[in-house]
Amino acid sequence: QKVSTKAFDRIVINLRNEEEQNENLVIIDMPIGEYADCEVEPTCGLVSKTGFLGMQDEPRAFYEPHRKDAELLWFSNGFVEYRFPNRIPYGSTEHQIDLSAEICSEAPYHKLDWPSDITVWINGVEIGTWTSPGDFGGKRGFLTPEWWLTGNTQYGLLKNWTVNQEGSFIDGVKQSDVTIKDLNIQSKPFISIKFGIKKDADNIGGMNLFGHRFGNYDQGILMKLHYNK
Repeated sequence: QKVSTKAFDRIVINLRNEEEQNENLVIIDMPIGEYADCEVEPTCGLVSKTGFLGMQDEPRAFYEPHRKDAELLWFSNGFVEYRFPNRIPYGSTEHQIDLSAEICSEAPYHKLDWPSDITVWINGVEIGTWTSPGDFGGKRGFLTPEWWLTGNTQYGLLKNWTVNQEGSFIDGVKQSDVTIKDLNIQSKPFISIKFGIKKDADNIGGMNLFGHRFGNYDQGILMKLHYNK
């Protein structure tokens, strides 16, 4: 005979998000189609989870209203700039900003050996350049929809940029002495985040930027801003 006993009188499910649990941390997941400015060159394009947004290899497509539905965007040269709302309470002091995004190079279709120097700026200040090794395809991304051909770009690498009081870092490796004070976070009602290829880069190999429904990671551009009251 099997005897069961009750181990718990009550189960509580906490539905609060991380921002509510930690009042000294602001988290914003920006959809990749919600950029505020861009300058792109072909090959370029945008797709939603169900199809193409505008014409391929046509920079004008990046200004269409439905660009906000983009789950993958790409260009061979140029930049995209996002403006995150500045939610730091007045009187507080920021001490660290973290960014993460799934990203890779941009080649026609895909090419595993296709380096590209991808730079990030925060409020116009350069915080680090990462050399993407290639444009990854041939194997379907975990989130990439079935209608998107396997021979096209499928997934990227999840990269992490950090700026704090010690300097700027990519995946924990120090890049420069730029500190969070240099970013003048509280000077504007928004925080500018720009991804792009510098005109004098050694490797001008474009970039792909992945959203929630393409690639291997269920996120857009994730920003975490730490502050002290």
